[in-house]
Amino acid sequence: MDPTYMTWYFHGEYPSESPQHGNDGNDVEMPETYEMYRDVFFEDDNDGVSDLNYETREAEFQKALENAETPLYPECTKYTIMFAIVALYKHKAAHNLSDTCFDGLLKFFGDMLPDNNKLPESFYETKKILKTFDLGYEKIDACKNHCFLFTKENKHINECPKCGVSRWKENERTKKVQDGVPTKVLRYFPILPRFRRMFRSPEIVEQVMWHSTHRSRDRKMRHLVDTPAWHEIDKAWPSFASDSRNLRLGLSTDGFNPFGNLSSAYSCWPVMLVVYNFPPLVLMSKENMMLTLQIPGPKQPGNDIDVYLEPLIDDLKELWDKGVEIYDAFAKSKFNLKVILMWTISNLPAYSNLSSHVTKGKKACPICSDDTC
Repeated sequence: MDPTYMTWYFHGEYPSESPQHGNDGNDVEMPETYEMYRDVFFEDDNDGVSDLNYETREAEFQKALENAETPLYPECTKYTIMFAIVALYKHKAAHNLSDTCFDGLLKFFGDMLPDNNKLPESFYETKKILKTFDLGYEKIDACKNHCFLFTKENKHINECPKCGVSRWKENERTKKVQDGVPTKVLRYFPILPRFRRMFRSPEIVEQVMWHSTHRSRDRKMRHLVDTPAWHEIDKAWPSFASDSRNLRLGLSTDGFNPFGNLSSAYSCWPVMLVVYNFPPLVLMSKENMMLTLQIPGPKQPGNDIDVYLEPLIDDLKELWDKGVEIYDAFAKSKFNLKVILMWTISNLPAYSNLSSHVTKGKKACPICSDDTC
């Protein structure tokens, strides 16, 4: 038994005050930080992990918790290490600061603070601490002609089976193929870990179920739950509609130039998902817009966008056909989560790519089709 294990974190006990990391008594109380870290490190107490793995995770958790609750310097009562890092990182993102600029800021702040401060000295160290919350992403090599993904059983082949183009880049000077350097890389941010993390928060679970008790009673549409499309889903799949925690999603995509000018030489296509279960004030917030795919350029995928959508569609199909067992922190029990994609939202050119429907020329209107004026 660890003699310092005075507050039983791993058995449901919550600290009345932060653990002391020294004799100065100046630690900052941050119980919500404990909640965040525990949600990251332990999906569920009943997952049946081995004792050895659990002990390893416990050691990592205790180290991360110490970083989160240790004051920035001994006399500091306002900022912990984690609080300071998150505040500075948010400032970096808001003002588009470069990594080098952020390194300089950390050094300046470190010199201004007392000598025994715990502020990281570089952007690299900052990322190592924040990596705890990283959900990760998958790099999937793609054919430069938008016709194939080197994934699953095809992840080890070197040429596209459809067009015969090499998977690897050519050296511009020697014209030799550089093995291990792909010509194009798709980045996929898996949706399942995000849903798991989402249901680990009781407050978010309550928001997910908001639509079940807030339907309009005067036949006016105030939320998507009042729309005919929502009612059609309830009617067509009553078993899906019976659990208000099941998610209803919208998908949107469009191309943009990541370099901030009007040149069309490079076009990058993000694919976003939005959860419609949330209340109106949360529904379209930045936190609810999930980046799932980052389709690289320089040329737009056009009608071949379905090639890049494959990993996302596979996960959506699994979540619709079978569902996945997820722990609900609000009900404190597991349930089978299912997901439906209600529709896609895009401008007409992107609509054409997603649906394979012509949106220009003789049959430009997707509603009128042959009867387009």
